[in-house]
Amino acid sequence: MHPDALSDVQETENPFGDSESRDYKSEMMEIFKSFDPRILDLLELAEPSSIRLWKLFDMDPPPARSSGRLGLLGDAALPFLPHIGQGAACALEDAASLSALFPLGTDTQDIPLRLKLYEKIRKDRSEEIHSFSRLLGLDLELGNEDARVNRRLTATKYFPYIFGHDEYENSLQKLHEFQARNNETGDESRSSNL
Repeated sequence: MHPDALSDVQETENPFGDSESRDYKSEMMEIFKSFDPRILDLLELAEPSSIRLWKLFDMDPPPARSSGRLGLLGDAALPFLPHIGQGAACALEDAASLSALFPLGTDTQDIPLRLKLYEKIRKDRSEEIHSFSRLLGLDLELGNEDARVNRRLTATKYFPYIFGHDEYENSLQKLHEFQARNNETGDESRSSNL
């Protein structure tokens, strides 16, 4: 939607400073020129001095989501690019997973191992959605219809994966499997049988 090449911010530019050196409003109108006229009318209302240009920040998944009794969720665990709007949804999935893994009365000794289980449960799914968001955010050369068709086919494949998932039930099932394995070996808090 917003090509990186057109939103190139030079390191010397100050996005908080004077925007008279660059006509951001004209650039914005050019980028969105193919949008619905009602959107263009709305964008036209923007005060030129209020328009700022920000590059999207992207980072690779961290090596861990937990350490001891500390766990990360949402953007703290893995920030998403906005191209499929799944950052908040994955944060809610993280919260659903944690609520399944830490029911009322969970022994405090079990916290570190349960957080490692949370990390294992959420890693593959959240990283897959993160990769898909990156894919949809890639700039496509204008006129490259093969790439656009490929991206639409990829989206068709991923949308059921993204929207057809119940993380609470998934995490609850993984917790029961974990507990069943550890009932055979003894104390959950000392087990590394994830």
